[in-house]
Amino acid sequence: MARMEIISGIERRRRWSKTTKLEILAEADQPGARIGDVARRHDIYPAQIRLWRKIFSPLDPSASFLPVQLLDEVKSPPPLSAGPKQVFIEIVLRNGRGLKVPLDIERKTLASLITCVETA
Repeated sequence: MARMEIISGIERRRRWSKTTKLEILAEADQPGARIGDVARRHDIYPAQIRLWRKIFSPLDPSASFLPVQLLDEVKSPPPLSAGPKQVFIEIVLRNGRGLKVPLDIERKTLASLITCVETA
């Protein structure tokens, strides 16, 4: 005689469509929304929402530099001193913050500055 096993509980491995995942992420991203509350409403763990955020993030977290868009310079009157002009570049980070650094900054220093500003 063959052995049969009957499972009467709820199956925990569920499949979520990409649309449903994005809807849950949008709900969790609302101002004042707490991940724990959203997770409870959808009967999932908060870590699942954090994982989906990482998966559906538009930016690659391993990228150390992002594409740059060059803009035309605004012509300004020459400075009063006739010394050499120092050139600066402005970098807008993925969190919306910006850095204005000299063009000749060392790459190692720039990388540590970007890390500090992104985590602040």
